[in-house]
Amino acid sequence: MVKQKKLWVTGANGMVGQAILRKCSKDKKYEVLATTKNDFDQTNQLNTFKWLDKNKPDIVIMTSALVGGIQLNSKLPADFLYQNSMINLNIINAANEVGCKKIIFLGASCMYPKKAKQPFEEKSIMKGNIEETNEGYGIAKIVGLKMIQMLNKQFKTKHLTIIPAASYGPNDCYDLSKNHVIPALIKKIHSAKTQNKKEVFLWGTGNAKREFIHVDDMVDGIFHIIKNYKDTEPINLGSGEEVTIKKLSKIISKIISYEGKISFDASKPDGVKRKILDNKKMKRLRWKPKITLDNGIYNIYMNLIKNNLL
Repeated sequence: MVKQKKLWVTGANGMVGQAILRKCSKDKKYEVLATTKNDFDQTNQLNTFKWLDKNKPDIVIMTSALVGGIQLNSKLPADFLYQNSMINLNIINAANEVGCKKIIFLGASCMYPKKAKQPFEEKSIMKGNIEETNEGYGIAKIVGLKMIQMLNKQFKTKHLTIIPAASYGPNDCYDLSKNHVIPALIKKIHSAKTQNKKEVFLWGTGNAKREFIHVDDMVDGIFHIIKNYKDTEPINLGSGEEVTIKKLSKIISKIISYEGKISFDASKPDGVKRKILDNKKMKRLRWKPKITLDNGIYNIYMNLIKNNLL
C-alpha cells in the first residue's frame, strides 16, 4: 500500500481552505494537516518553523492571508503588506528548510501591473506599478512569488506559484467592511429586498470588468496543476470569462428577485478597469471550470437563505 502524502492546508477555516478539505475528504489521496491562525501565529518565524519541523508535510498549499475588499485594503495598507509578507515568507522559508517537496503559493490577480496588456500573462508581473487600492496586498503576493522563484533557483526545488482569478463560493465573507465583490453585492441587494428599498447604491461606475472562479473549480484546478504541470514558472488559474460589475449586479438582482433600481456612485473607486487572466497554460493542460457564474451564485444564495446566513 502506497503511503499517503502529508498535505498541509495553512488556512483551513477560510473559503479556499474549506474547499480543499471538502475535496480531500472525497478522494482520500492525502493525509491532511489543517491549521488555522488559532493553532499558531504564522507571522512568527520560530513558531512556524517549530510546527513544520514537527509535522513535516510533503506538500503545502498556502491559503492563509489577511484579506479584504477595496475599502479595507485602502484603509489598512501597511497591515496588509506586513502581515501577508510575514505569513508568506515564514511559511515558504520554513517549509523549504524542513524539506517540503512542493510548496504551492497562491498569488492573486492584483499582482499584475494595472497597465499591463490584458488578458494578463504571467511574464508581465513586475513590469509596471500595481493598482494603488490594494497595493499592500499585491506587493506581499509578489514577495511570495519571488521567494518561490529564488528558492527554486538556489536549491533546485520545484515549488510553484498559482495565480487564481477572484474566487467566490461557500464560506465566503459577508462582512461589508471587508468582503469582496460578489458577497458584497449579494449582501447589499438582499438587504435592499428585505427592507423594501427602491434603490441600491454601489461603488464605482459599474463598468469595471472582472473575472471570477467558483472556489470548488479553483481547488479542482489547483490539484489538476499539481498532477499535470511540470514547469515551475507561475501559472494563471481562471474561468476565462469576464463580466462588468453592472451586469454582475443584474445577475444577482435576478437571482434574489430584487426589482428595485441599481445605481452607481462614480465618486467611489472602480479599482482596475479590467482584470482578466490569460489562461493559455490551463488550456494546454486540458482543464476548464465546470460551474457557471449564474449557477454558482444561485447555489450560494439558496444555501445562505436555507441556513439563515444573511
